[in-house]
Amino acid sequence: MSAFLERWWSLEPLVQLLIPLVLLCLRLPRRPHATARECLVLAALLTLAIVPLMAGLVTGLGTFEAFVVFSALLAVLVGAVIFVYDVRPWTALFCATAGYTLQNIVSGTLELLRMYITGRASVQLDEPVATIVTIGVPAVVYLAGYWLFVRRVTLRGLLDVENRMMLSMFAVVVIAVIGLDVIIKGLAIVGIPFRYLILLRLIHPLVCVFVLFAEYELLYAKHADDERAETERLLAERERQYRLSRENIEAINIKCHDIRHQIRRLADEGAVVDGAVLADIEREINVYDSVVETGNEALDTILTEKSLMCSGEGIVLTVIANGAALDFMAPADIYALFGNALDNAIEAVRQVDDPERRTITLSVRRAGKMVAVSVENYFARAPRFSADGLPQTSKADGANHGFGTRSMRAITQRYGGSLHAGAQDGVFYLNVLLAEPS
Repeated sequence: MSAFLERWWSLEPLVQLLIPLVLLCLRLPRRPHATARECLVLAALLTLAIVPLMAGLVTGLGTFEAFVVFSALLAVLVGAVIFVYDVRPWTALFCATAGYTLQNIVSGTLELLRMYITGRASVQLDEPVATIVTIGVPAVVYLAGYWLFVRRVTLRGLLDVENRMMLSMFAVVVIAVIGLDVIIKGLAIVGIPFRYLILLRLIHPLVCVFVLFAEYELLYAKHADDERAETERLLAERERQYRLSRENIEAINIKCHDIRHQIRRLADEGAVVDGAVLADIEREINVYDSVVETGNEALDTILTEKSLMCSGEGIVLTVIANGAALDFMAPADIYALFGNALDNAIEAVRQVDDPERRTITLSVRRAGKMVAVSVENYFARAPRFSADGLPQTSKADGANHGFGTRSMRAITQRYGGSLHAGAQDGVFYLNVLLAEPS
């Protein structure tokens, strides 16, 4: 192995680089004829790495030459990602620079381990130790990199990145990662004290880890801002809906009272009206006149609205609520929290065929200095949960849905509480704890 790498030394960093790049790009959408494109890229890279050595044009790289070559290779990798995958330049920049940084952690760790074992700066290890180290170190570092970094990068995060600061990360990787690495190698040739060389080799991986952290933050900075803006927009929309619902329900109740009194007057005056028809009309009106009263106007509004919806769809909504316990909350927050919770419950129960299981139960009660909210409903299809414990949307367009559950968590946290969701024995449950202000 060591003899092979001594002759074809350019292959080692190339293989080390392609592994993290493939891991980062694995989930990206591929362009037409992507396999052929990958083969072209691989053939081009191998040609650039091997032909100069075979022809004797290159026998080694000086410090400046190495800096230029590796910087150019980074630019080539950005182009290769765009060539193979259907992504924007910002996504390609992230994958190439992050992959290159991971590779530098591997190469730096290999050098550090060789120096530690041999006690010298530029001495190759003997077999079989050389093979074990050459294969073992990349395996360990890439497994750790995948577990701590790559798997946390979501496909949506990769595809949605539009942060033009990612371009500055290219410069950072060129200067801080590649530049520092070639400088350390140059200092090793010059012959600086061994302890300083060890120190620099320890600093280099730390710089690489910092660069990866900065890239991850850049990747999700805009994504987090967009989610926050969408959540705030939904809360504002819920506040508007609350005002409209309150007005509509009051108008409907007034009209229903008027119609009911008119029907009773007609009946009392002995007008020729079928009594059964009048009874049916009054029964229907009573559905729309069924205002829920819990002691909190905002909660009454949302529960009345959702009970009307449930009545029209054959769903039984059972409410046991001490609305006065929620007086410390803003009306719009109550409307948004309970509106999202009941909307999700109604969506799930719609798919249940058994009439006896088409039920939703909601309770609000005080528990010491906390207010406990519980919503339970049956479901036909088991819900899926994300890594943070929130139920995932069942809609096909997941990228544009699911903000309701996040807004519920945001409201809960705003009141110093917690939200927990789960499913057991065919029943979905949502438990919310809210802290009453002291």
